[in-house]
Amino acid sequence: MSFKLLSAFKEKKFICNLDLSTVLLEDKEIPWILLIPRVENALQITDLPFDNQIILLKEINLCSSVMKNLFECDQLNIASIGNKTPQLHVHIVCRTKKDSLWPQSVWDKEISNISEIEKTHRSDKIRQALCSQ
Repeated sequence: MSFKLLSAFKEKKFICNLDLSTVLLEDKEIPWILLIPRVENALQITDLPFDNQIILLKEINLCSSVMKNLFECDQLNIASIGNKTPQLHVHIVCRTKKDSLWPQSVWDKEISNISEIEKTHRSDKIRQALCSQ
């Protein structure tokens, strides 16, 4: 059996593959990406072999740095929840005091989606920054 993304993730805009994780764009007005380790049957970070946990942490650090540099963040939220989508994934969300939900959680209310043009622009910008690291 090989690794497969859950259908909920297949609708997200692909940014790139890192050593361990696939990076996808969450198409919300708030800058937001997902890291999904390409490890079969992983539901939690502790399901990963320890070496992969270290790689994931390095990828979280890399992506966090890129997101902070590309988008003005007052707060960078990093979370692995999985209650509704039970495949290991890590959210990296750039929050500002000016965003429409501040200071509530991004899960508290509906968030506007960005246009296809903006999705492409944002994913290209993130991809370019990740590839230059």
